[in-house]
Order: sequence, then C-alpha cells, then structure tokens
Amino acid sequence: MLVMATALPAPACYTGLGIIPTADTIKPGAYGVEMQFDGRLAGATAHTRLLNTQFGLLPRFEAGVDFDISGESDSRRLLNAKYLLLSDCNSCPSLAIGVCNVGTHIRSSPYAVASHDFGVLRAHLGSMRIDGRTCWCAGVDRAITSKFTLMVDYTSGQDNFASVGGSYQFSQHFGIMAAVELPNDKSGNTDFTTHLLFN
Repeated sequence: MLVMATALPAPACYTGLGIIPTADTIKPGAYGVEMQFDGRLAGATAHTRLLNTQFGLLPRFEAGVDFDISGESDSRRLLNAKYLLLSDCNSCPSLAIGVCNVGTHIRSSPYAVASHDFGVLRAHLGSMRIDGRTCWCAGVDRAITSKFTLMVDYTSGQDNFASVGGSYQFSQHFGIMAAVELPNDKSGNTDFTTHLLFN
C-alpha cells in the first residue's frame, strides 16, 4: 500500500495496486496513514470511509490496522499483515504471503502474490481467498514520471472487479491514488476508490 519515496499507490489493507496486493512491503521504521473513500461512480457518492495504517515492523514484514469510520460495518477494525518470502532479482520475481480483513463478523482473506519488474512495467500475479472462494488476481503498473504511476488490475469471480487508475506523489510524504472499479458482473455498478496518502 505505502511504499516510501515512490509513486506507488496505497489501497486498503496492504501495499498494492487499485484492488490487488503486490509483493511490496514497507521498510522497517517506515509507516503510512491514509483516508480511503469508496463509492458509486454515478453520482460520485462515497458509501465507505476508512482510515488505513501500515507499518514496516521488521525487515520483509509489514502490518497495519484499518478503521471503518463510515459507521456501517459490523467490524470496525481490520488487521492485515504481509511477509516477503523472496526478493525480486533479474531471474526471479519477489514473492509474498499475507492476510487482510482480519476482524470480527468477517472472513479474513489470505493471499500469495508474485511481483516482477520487467523494466518497461511491473507485473503482479497471485491468488486470494475472498468470502471462502479462491480467486486469482493480476495487475501491471508503470511509473510514467517520478511522481505519476498508472495501474491496471483484475480479480477473478463474478462478485469482484477490474480497476484502472493512477497515483500521484505530490512530495515525499503526500500523495493521492484513485481508480475506477469495473464489475466482472456486467449488471453490477461501476465504483470508485480514492486514497489520500501520508507517508
């Protein structure tokens, strides 16, 4: 979610793209705080508001607590954690395992994801349990400038989404990420997510 001094974005619960996790982790001693607003694109009405936190606790390990401040969730606090098993090199991708949405009255979502920098873009591929079902996810991101990054990602399953978005880092400490979420079920609603980031 929050990778220091880069243009990478910060979605809820974990370092990642618009809707999927990546194998990135926050460096020890670093942290991020963000306000997240999710809602329907039609009318631009936010129905979910989250205060997300993420901390680099140990080398290769990050964890955080997300607070639902919209007042509509059964679980007001959600825990998440990620561990980097293998770092990216020229011949192999980085590999991480993690879990998000750990809270009361909600199913947690364990996942495994691989990320690799191909130079022209970074690619991500993984698997995640969502509501008791195993889904696969994939995405790419590319830094257009030192401040602006484009991203596209997808999670399988009729209840899930693809997203297209970008992030802009105003300074080393402040940024914004926004994405449009396109439902896999064509009869579903198109949503948005916006994150105001402080690293």
